[in-house]
Amino acid sequence: MEATYVASQPNKRIWVVGMSYKKARLIFREIWQRMVVGHPEDIIRSSEKDMYIKFKWGTTVEGMSADNPDSLVGEGLDLLVIDEVAKMNKRIWDMYLSPTVAGRKGKVIFITTPEGRNWIYDLYKLSEKDEEWESHSSPSWINQHEFPLGLEDTAILERKRNMSPELFAQEFGAEFSVFEGKVWDFNRDLDVGDFPYDANLPTYCSIDFGYRMPAVIFAQTQWIGEIEHIRIFDSILHKQNVKTEDLIKMIKTKGYPITSYYGDPAGSSVQGQSGAGDMEIFRRSAIRVLCMRDRESRNITASVSYARGFFSSADGTRRIHVDLRCKDVIEDFEEYRYPETEDGKPIKEEPIKDGYHDHGNDAFRYFITNRFPIKNRTMQRIQR
Repeated sequence: MEATYVASQPNKRIWVVGMSYKKARLIFREIWQRMVVGHPEDIIRSSEKDMYIKFKWGTTVEGMSADNPDSLVGEGLDLLVIDEVAKMNKRIWDMYLSPTVAGRKGKVIFITTPEGRNWIYDLYKLSEKDEEWESHSSPSWINQHEFPLGLEDTAILERKRNMSPELFAQEFGAEFSVFEGKVWDFNRDLDVGDFPYDANLPTYCSIDFGYRMPAVIFAQTQWIGEIEHIRIFDSILHKQNVKTEDLIKMIKTKGYPITSYYGDPAGSSVQGQSGAGDMEIFRRSAIRVLCMRDRESRNITASVSYARGFFSSADGTRRIHVDLRCKDVIEDFEEYRYPETEDGKPIKEEPIKDGYHDHGNDAFRYFITNRFPIKNRTMQRIQR
């Protein structure tokens, strides 16, 4: 166990972090059993309840909880062990935990069951291109103590029979499955590649004005044979507390020659502070934002259902292509989900509005319903 190895060295600082103090205690207890129980001569001070150990050689081990982020601000660490990290908010790692190991060039061990292809999946893939990272996965059935018969163990076979393939692969196979209940049939292995801005193609800007977190998608269209494909090459996503005037500056700074701007009809509503709607503020900056106002386009369920067909049509055609540098777009597409019942089955009504991933997907949906109107199902080639 890496933690006990580091703890046996002089003057080291180690944290074990869980989603809660109860979860952190599970790993802390392993260190306690191996290094405290039966070794009183090695201890200066220790408390299993407070999850604290100080050894006579100057090394300390502490258990911490991610549900109290302010407690995670401290001196540098030599080793950080994070349990069930896929369930944590990315900002806990970025803002609180990663700085604790940077100063002392410490190590981090991420322990988790995958939970879709969220931000921890991106860290897992870093080992393919960065020698400072290592990634390992172990399916449950290789644990001979828990499952003596391995993949043929009765408990494993029972779960395999009664769980969806995606959920079984995630919970028992340690695979980063694209989970059931997802809205889009988006597959990064098929839909992500090298699709940068192309000056020879028409360029579109689609906007979800949002309240505190606006979203902007930049896309181009390209005819391949008789089918018009969509290339998403840039975005402005996950920026908080952006005023409409500042958003306009961010869009203009990109410098793309925009053919059309699309947006949410709600953007015409008057804001209390400015006395003008988002669309009017854009118009004053010489940007005309177009929007479809027919009932189907404004209906979330209908427009989402329509947009789904662009990811994979009935004949298998995939028309959405995302540039590999658009990490936020990829994350939003993969994390966009329908609500689930208690038994885990999706209720296919309106997707979840989590206040984070939904904005980018709304901007994408506005692009689809405006550029390819629902009431005009026949796609015609545009003469340029």
